[in-house]
Amino acid sequence: MMTPGYLKDTHTPPRQVRIGDEWYEFQAALELMGGGAVGGGSERAENLREYIAWFNREPGATMPKRPPAEMREQIVKRGAELKKEAEKKAKDRARKKV
Repeated sequence: MMTPGYLKDTHTPPRQVRIGDEWYEFQAALELMGGGAVGGGSERAENLREYIAWFNREPGATMPKRPPAEMREQIVKRGAELKKEAEKKAKDRARKKV
């Protein structure tokens, strides 16, 4: 893949995807499964790239792991915490701009 000149060779162009509050639960699930930063990026991005490769039937691609069903309650709880943290950060940034 060609990287645009304004990005480092280690980065791909950003893609805008609108995802609702499920994004926080997605992050929470990955955290609870032991995920963290991957190769200078996020575990979320890496998981999505793996899913897309699997979905597109790329040779050697495997379906990403899912959290066990028993983790659902923890995922929802942690997702709500992450959402509150993100909302607080957004409010703090907005106050600094004023």
